Amino acid sequence: MCDSVGIKIPQGSPIAKCVPIIRKFNPSLSISVIRSRISNDEYVLSYDYTDNDGVKCIISCYEQLIKIGIQPRLFELDDEECDIEILKNLNVMYDEISDEIDAEIDAEDEGE
Repeated sequence: MCDSVGIKIPQGSPIAKCVPIIRKFNPSLSISVIRSRISNDEYVLSYDYTDNDGVKCIISCYEQLIKIGIQPRLFELDDEECDIEILKNLNVMYDEISDEIDAEIDAEDEGE
């Protein structure tokens, strides 16, 4: 498994519909950069698997694109396609770990 995950948008997708969604997650991307990345079948967003916020961004962006009729594809950055369910499960795992850590910290604070 690669260390990063990215999202691609199929060529021919309505760019005007995609741009506002993508820019919610990366406002620094210009319209021309987004257009170029879509046209060249490049990643419009990518994050490390270990970046919980990044994983959440990919999931949210993917779901918002689906809602407007776009069929984005998810890839590990070694160009192996992956499924949204893998990211959702990873996100759940990160949330559970965070909750466990918070509980341990609270328990330590109460013990002092």
